[in-house]
Amino acid sequence: MIIHSTKKLAQKIPTVSKESLNDINPLGSWHVNFYVIARRNCVMFCHDKTRFCLFIPALKKADLENLDFWFRDVFANTMLKLNYDAKILEKALSFVTPLEFDTSCDRSVQGTMRVAHDDLHSILINTPNLNDLRDAPFYSISAQLNDRPVTTKGMKYNECLWPIRDMKKFIEAL
Repeated sequence: MIIHSTKKLAQKIPTVSKESLNDINPLGSWHVNFYVIARRNCVMFCHDKTRFCLFIPALKKADLENLDFWFRDVFANTMLKLNYDAKILEKALSFVTPLEFDTSCDRSVQGTMRVAHDDLHSILINTPNLNDLRDAPFYSISAQLNDRPVTTKGMKYNECLWPIRDMKKFIEAL
């Protein structure tokens, strides 16, 4: 799978292509951004077509080198939190291949991630008993990030994406 990485994250992971990679995976490509929240390294993935977001907090250097595991884990568990059917979950995970990173980014997806990052802060503030980001219920947080309307460049005023619904439809259509 192709993951379009921001320059901040590209400096932290070892295998990032400077050339734009072609995506042939039916699941499509994703974007990823690196954040430091409460002095902890965090990443957020965003699916290019559906704007489905995945949040992974409190990553260590070794975790950044093993983003394949974390992506698959958070993707599967977020779908479980959203009560996706088991068939949809299995179908989606069958298309998850080893992650390949490049630095070719789409400003529209990055704009969606910026808004999701703002929403993330309001979710974290309202999370009870959150003394450390390592204790964050990040599967639930990822589920909450997807339960909101999202607009993209070129959409009409009264149109929007709902990442929960649109990711489910996208996977069913594969």
